[in-house]
Amino acid sequence: MKAVSLFAGVGGFDLALERKGVKVVASVEIDKHARQVLTKQFPNSTILEDVKNVTGQQLLDLGFESSGIIVGGFPCQDLSVAGKRKGLAGERSGLFFEVVRLLDETKARWFILKNVPGLLSSNGGRDLGIILGALAELGYGVAYRVLDAQYFGVPQRRRRIFIVGCLGDDGRTPAQVLSISEGRARYLETSRQKRKDSAKGSPRSFRETGFADFVEDDVSRTLTVSGGALGGAAKHYWYFNRE
Repeated sequence: MKAVSLFAGVGGFDLALERKGVKVVASVEIDKHARQVLTKQFPNSTILEDVKNVTGQQLLDLGFESSGIIVGGFPCQDLSVAGKRKGLAGERSGLFFEVVRLLDETKARWFILKNVPGLLSSNGGRDLGIILGALAELGYGVAYRVLDAQYFGVPQRRRRIFIVGCLGDDGRTPAQVLSISEGRARYLETSRQKRKDSAKGSPRSFRETGFADFVEDDVSRTLTVSGGALGGAAKHYWYFNRE
């Protein structure tokens, strides 16, 4: 499989893809210092600068194939709860629409996108609806899920929303991708341990005990969307982690 990494940073997606035997043919990153890292660490990938100047034909000429995958963590500054929350209307997070353009131009079979959980509440949830609708209009079956790095072997609480799409699918296949059975088992086990630890003490607040996390961990949802725009034709499948 061939891949293109958009908003590549220092190559987190690139490294994961290469470890799974996927050939990254192009990495797009506007920051010059990050590009230096990419150039050193991924010498077989063509490094491109501004996503707005990249075309689908250019990626195909570099060896990308429509059977491949496009990945990227598009800018989060306008979506984060720590920012001014301009949402997709913001100059940076609005670069999501460049992803849509390149998906349309390449007809890539797969995509994986990543962003902060603030996307869920940006503009009252309308921005997420716009994103899912735009991807569904291209013909992708789409699933999304919030995952936390601390449950996948990383000593850091880092929650991110992952959006997976497969062209021509009804959304069930992306949902299977996001089920991540091994990590899910650890996820639930950690949740159980949190409840046991909480029951032993006399916590002063939900924040101190992480009680809000218990709620999220118990019901970790995957939503899939297909069938065009998010209207009556859209199909929604909810998957719950049950103990």
